[in-house]
Amino acid sequence: MYSRITVTLFFAASVCLAEPKLLSIHPFTVQRGTPLVTSMRGTGLTGASSVYIARGFEAEVQSVSKAEGKPAAEIATVKLAAAATLEPGRYDVRLVTPTGVSNALPIHVVDRPVLPEPEGLHEEADQAVAVAALPAIYAARIDKRGEADFYAFEAKAGETITFEVLSGLPSSGAPGGNARGFDPAISIYDTGGSWFDSKRVNRLAANDEPLWMLGQATDAYLVHTFPKAGRYLLRVEAFSGQGGPDYGYQLKILPGRVPQDRAPARDAWQERNFSRKLSSNRLNLLAERGGKPGDGKAVESYRGDRFQLPATIEGTVAAPGQTHRARFQIDKPADIAIEVETPAAAPPIFNPVVRLLDPKGEEVATTFFAGRGACTGALGKSLQSKAVLALRDTGEYTVEIRDITSDFAGADFVYRVQVRPQVPHLGQIAIDADVINLARGDAKTVRVNFDREEDYRGAVAVTAESLPPGVQVMTGADFEPDKDPPRYPGKRERYTARAERTVLVFTAPADAPLTATPQVVRVAVRPVNGGKPGAIIASKEIPFMVVAKP
Repeated sequence: MYSRITVTLFFAASVCLAEPKLLSIHPFTVQRGTPLVTSMRGTGLTGASSVYIARGFEAEVQSVSKAEGKPAAEIATVKLAAAATLEPGRYDVRLVTPTGVSNALPIHVVDRPVLPEPEGLHEEADQAVAVAALPAIYAARIDKRGEADFYAFEAKAGETITFEVLSGLPSSGAPGGNARGFDPAISIYDTGGSWFDSKRVNRLAANDEPLWMLGQATDAYLVHTFPKAGRYLLRVEAFSGQGGPDYGYQLKILPGRVPQDRAPARDAWQERNFSRKLSSNRLNLLAERGGKPGDGKAVESYRGDRFQLPATIEGTVAAPGQTHRARFQIDKPADIAIEVETPAAAPPIFNPVVRLLDPKGEEVATTFFAGRGACTGALGKSLQSKAVLALRDTGEYTVEIRDITSDFAGADFVYRVQVRPQVPHLGQIAIDADVINLARGDAKTVRVNFDREEDYRGAVAVTAESLPPGVQVMTGADFEPDKDPPRYPGKRERYTARAERTVLVFTAPADAPLTATPQVVRVAVRPVNGGKPGAIIASKEIPFMVVAKP
C-alpha cells in the first residue's frame, strides 16, 4: 500500500492574523495600453497600500471601503494599466496590506477594446445589449440571483461565430463546486417568432461547458454556424441561478472558429493525465526525476502489429467496435509500465481501454481499475492513464486497444500507448502554499506532497531559497492519522503511486526586519540518489512577507 510524503513548511502562529483574501475582481479584463479602474473585493483589505503584479503594469490603490450587504467584505478601488507592449494573457494580481500580501487572482490582458456592460437590466429580449460589430469583448456581471443578460447581434448566412464566457469566480470543479462559484451558461436564440407569437425567441444552441470533469474549469464555450442571415440573441446566465457582486464575467464574441481560452497549467509535470505528452525522450526525463542520468536512447513509435520494448504504439479508433492489437516479446522477467495519451479527443469522449494478454491469451493487466474506496467501501470503476506491473513469464504478449464502448469512434479518437521498462522516479509534486505572511516571533508551515513512482526509493530534498533577513527554515514532518484500508482495494498499487509528505518550518525572531513589499521565496524539490543530489525537478515562487504581530 503506497503512502504520500508531504513536505510542509511550518509557520506556527500563536495569534491568528486577519490576512488579506481576495474574493473577486470586477472588471478583470483590461486592454493593453488603456487604463482601467477596477474593484477588488475581499476581506482583510483595510489599509491596502499597494498592488503586487508582474512587470509591465502600473497600478495604485485609490481607496478602500466597506462593501454593502452580507457577508462582510471590503472593496479596494485600484487603477490599473497594462503596457501597450505587454503580451496578452493572464497575470496574477495581489494586494499588499499591513497584515501581509493577499492570494492571487487573474487579470486578463487583451489586445482589443473592452466594452462595459450598459447600465440597467438586460433580462428580456427587448432589453438586450446591442453588439455593434464583431469582434467584441464585454466586461459584465450577474448582479443578483436568477438574473440573465441578453446580447443582440447580426449574423450572415453561413457565418461561423465563437462565443465564450470566462467566469470571474470559477467553481471548484468538484462535487458541490458549482454552488461555491460562478459556472456560466450560454444560449443562442433566433428572433423569428412563431405562428402563435411573433415576438417569441427560439433557442438554436446552448452550452454550459464543453466538458465537465473534476478539477476542470467550467467556463462556457460555443461555436455556431448560422444557416441564415438575421438578428440573433445570446443569453448569459449562471448555470445554477446564482448571482451577486462576485459574479463578474468576460464575454467574447469572435468571428470564425477560435480555440477556447484555457488557463495555463500551474504544474509543468503531469504524471497521470491523458493529455500529457509521451515523448520519445520520456525515459531520459523519468531518469532525471529519479536523480540518475538517462542513457540517451529514444522511444520509437510503431503503427504495425509488432514492436520491441520500449515503444510507443500510435493509432486511431476510426470505426465503432474497432480493436487494435500489437505484440512484443520478452525473454526474461521484466517490470513494465503502460501509459496512455489521447492527443485529440479525450475522456469522457474517447475512453481508451488497454488490455495486456499473456502468451496463453489470458488477460494479465488492464487500464480499467476496479476496487472499493476507503471512505464508503463502495465499488468504483475508472479508466487510468497509467498502469505498472511485473511480468514474470517469458514469451509473446499482446496489447489490445479499443474504446470502452462499441458505439463511438472517429478521426479524433487518436491514441498513443507507451510500453516501457519501469524507471523509478518522483512523480507529481504539489507545494500547497500560495502566499506566506509570517508574524515576527511565530512560525508557519507549508506542505509539499510528492509521489514515489515505479518503486523510487531515493531521498527527496526540499529547500527554500532567498529568505527575508532574519527568517530561518527547518525541515520536518507533521502528523497524518492512519486510515483504514478498503476491504477490497483491488490492484491499487498498479494504478496509484506511493504518496508521501514532508514539511519545511519557517520562523522569524521577534526582532526580524519587517518587509514593506513581498519578497519572493523559491521552494525547490530535487531527488537524491546514490548519495548525489539530482537536478531541481519542481519549484514554486511564493510571495513572502514578515509582518508585525497584532
